[in-house]
Amino acid sequence: MNKNRLSSPSYLIFYGRENYWENSINKLNKFAYKKNGFMKLYLFVFCVMASQMFFAQTGIIKSFYPDGMLRSEISYVNDILDGTALLYHPNGNLSQEKTFSKGIIHGWVREYYDSGLLKEEFYIDRGIKDGTHKIYFENGGLKSIEVFEAGKLVSRNQFKYDPLYKPSIEAFQEGNRQVEVLRRKRSNLICEIDVCPLPIGGMKSIQDILVYPEHALLYGIEGTVLIIAIISETGDVKETKILKGLGLGCDEAADAAVKQTKFLPGQEKGKVVEASVTLNIEFKILDRSLIKNDSKEELKLVISNSAKNTQNEFDRRNFRIECKEQFCPVVIGGYELVYKNLEVLSIARRLKLKGIFEIEGEIDANGFMTDARVLKGLGYGMDEAAVSALMKSKYIPAKKEGNDVPSKVLIYMPFNYEELN
Repeated sequence: MNKNRLSSPSYLIFYGRENYWENSINKLNKFAYKKNGFMKLYLFVFCVMASQMFFAQTGIIKSFYPDGMLRSEISYVNDILDGTALLYHPNGNLSQEKTFSKGIIHGWVREYYDSGLLKEEFYIDRGIKDGTHKIYFENGGLKSIEVFEAGKLVSRNQFKYDPLYKPSIEAFQEGNRQVEVLRRKRSNLICEIDVCPLPIGGMKSIQDILVYPEHALLYGIEGTVLIIAIISETGDVKETKILKGLGLGCDEAADAAVKQTKFLPGQEKGKVVEASVTLNIEFKILDRSLIKNDSKEELKLVISNSAKNTQNEFDRRNFRIECKEQFCPVVIGGYELVYKNLEVLSIARRLKLKGIFEIEGEIDANGFMTDARVLKGLGYGMDEAAVSALMKSKYIPAKKEGNDVPSKVLIYMPFNYEELN
């Protein structure tokens, strides 16, 4: 190896840095033992200065949450805070932003709620608060205004909470970073415009309010509900439709969670527009011990009683049961078993009957239908046949606070002669 190259300082730093420092420290140690204790202090100071010189961090340092979401982006120059420091909520939206100059805060300091709305903002002039300090309620309304002069509070005004206050979409966009999150995760949101409508708190905000149906949990139902939502120009959900369901209450739970969510509206050519967006709502059981142990065979019989058909309103897949309990009854064997029990009269075929039976009934805590009456029927003897089919069926009873309870139900039972075997 070239000896001249070894003596080059730059080579020692970038190629032989470890050996160089190790040899240097060994020599200083030997010298320090020969001299007095002050040399040990000198050695310590020398090492600290050397590490700052050659190993100091410069640039933007990032940290991440365990799930891979960005947690912070902080700018350093020679291990000193200098530039912008950004902190993020777990959902990807901005949490805090500060500007540093040579280790001292200098500029606006802003903190945000996880929705993207501003929580507070104030100005720091080289480490000293100066000017207006505003604090906001979680719904975006102004909570207080304080005025500082050279670090001293000179005035304060406080405001009452207004539950009817609705912030503008622009206010949500202040700290919202869901477009960047969507790009990083390569999410499969589907829309037909330039910028898709996005949940203000990200998809995590929908998952956080999603209630896992108890029956689906007991039977280990997992998967994705595909749902299309129409989002208004103000970010409200106007309408939803299930494109692909899981059944056992998952479809209804996904629909309810989406309807409770506030969105950033879609954009087309830079303008806010009403638009539809297709969302994937995931159902995943984290605690496998909650799954019913003896449910495998029974699960084969349990088919969705609430799946919606997007093509024909009289399709039997639109069969559903409604009630006022926490969890409504479910047909064991699914809606198909009900139709197998249905006696179809020849006149129904001749007349090509189509329609929806609306039947009110009662299902006891043992899963038996004890009473039923037709609110809206098709006539020609088919009303009685529909009631008979429902009475023959067995149900998973309604549940309230984990207990089987009797319930009054309203059953929608589509009928279409074209689907008969």
